[in-house]
Amino acid sequence: MVDMVTFVVWLVVTLLLAGAVFLVASVMERREGDDDVRGARAFLRDFRGGLRRHRGAVPKSVDTDMDDFFAANVEDAPGYVDAEELTDVLHRAQGRVRLPHHPPSAVGRADA
Repeated sequence: MVDMVTFVVWLVVTLLLAGAVFLVASVMERREGDDDVRGARAFLRDFRGGLRRHRGAVPKSVDTDMDDFFAANVEDAPGYVDAEELTDVLHRAQGRVRLPHHPPSAVGRADA
């Protein structure tokens, strides 16, 4: 029973904190335009407007071929994995594997 009460208390606390975060975010938002409504009213209005907008919204389909898709997403910056850097790392790892892990003098000792 105590575990259930603890769970419910933490659930309520997290929901209140999430609501507070949304409220603070809506208050801190600077609106462009002549809209004077701020705070909780603005948050509720925007929240309801977002729900209404997405109910019947169906995304438009976009027909494109693979060549156009890849041409539009060309990156000039180096990729996440650079082949030369990866080769260097693998060569260093290979060199470490070939070396003994313990110095020869420590292998025969009992306390090593």
